[in-house]
Amino acid sequence: MNQNAPHLPVRTPWALIAALYGAGLLAAGQFAKISLTLGPLALAYPGWPVAFAVSGVAVIGILFGVMAGGLTAMIGPRRTIVAALGLSALAGAAQALLPAFPLLIGLRVIEGAGHLVLVVAIPTLMAGLATPRDRGLVMGLWATFFGVGFALAALVIGQDAASVYAVHGGLCALLAVLLWWMLPRAAVMRRAPPRLSDHGVIYRDPRLFAPALGHGIYAFLFLAAVTFLPSALDALWLAPILPIVGIIGSLAAGAIARWVTPGALVAGGFGAMAAIFAMGLVWPSRAAELSVLAMLVSGVVAGGGFAAVPWLNPTEEARALANGALAQLGNIGTFAGTPVLAALGAGASLPLAIAAGVFGAAVTTYAYRAAIKVNVH
Repeated sequence: MNQNAPHLPVRTPWALIAALYGAGLLAAGQFAKISLTLGPLALAYPGWPVAFAVSGVAVIGILFGVMAGGLTAMIGPRRTIVAALGLSALAGAAQALLPAFPLLIGLRVIEGAGHLVLVVAIPTLMAGLATPRDRGLVMGLWATFFGVGFALAALVIGQDAASVYAVHGGLCALLAVLLWWMLPRAAVMRRAPPRLSDHGVIYRDPRLFAPALGHGIYAFLFLAAVTFLPSALDALWLAPILPIVGIIGSLAAGAIARWVTPGALVAGGFGAMAAIFAMGLVWPSRAAELSVLAMLVSGVVAGGGFAAVPWLNPTEEARALANGALAQLGNIGTFAGTPVLAALGAGASLPLAIAAGVFGAAVTTYAYRAAIKVNVH
């Protein structure tokens, strides 16, 4: 019997899935709590580049995403999730003291490590807990964590930065205790410690890198489009709408994945996005409405990418590595998309979106076909 074969759950533990999703919302809050308090931070640290307190977390994801996957595979998702929440709680409590700015940045780097581990370990564990029938739905739900977390934070966060950081740290501590109690205690060492050579392991295996490739292109396009399309199309009402329809699309992807393979959702979604954005270019009077439809489809692409990780990778170790790559390329896309479009100018929004959709459809079609061939052989 293959010892690496995954145990198939009889039913999906939805209460535990909800708690893990809550941890994902707190992971999104690690970005949101700084973004939404930049004004108070600028007053607390006059003359300092406070915006770096936001981007520091993304840089950690770019540099160490794959290694976080290796760490999760080594000690198991339960330990890494609880430890990451504990680390985030300590960092948040220290940030609430508003220490000297260099120390604040150091705390953000520490928190970035916790964030990275959470976004790798949580979907790895959620995929293993869900039944095969529910797995696509669970992964579609996970694909919404960042948008929902950011939206909720925007509703509740005030302008007292110290209080915001303290409350977030306290919630991380509470959830760490809850998940320590709820999570199954099946933790064994599965592989050697993470190493730089893991990059070679992942990026030579299309089963491991295909979902990440699509997610990186999606992240590149999504954040840039949400930032610039409202002004480029002279439709400021798009600003709150575009993230919401992306969330709806990701939830829909989880349901659609019961009948359509995740690889087809991703590649087909990119193609559909390119076509819809092209219609907006040739029909400018309806470009804003068509952009809403295109961003709805982008959510399907995101949900399909997360669902593709367990679809292509049956073992927990492989899923952890694939989620590490997904975090790495996703952070690269998030980090690069907005500056690239800013350099090109807001008027390039639709042409860039079309190009990204065409490119995404082409490369993910090739990558998923290669991954399926590897699984067949």
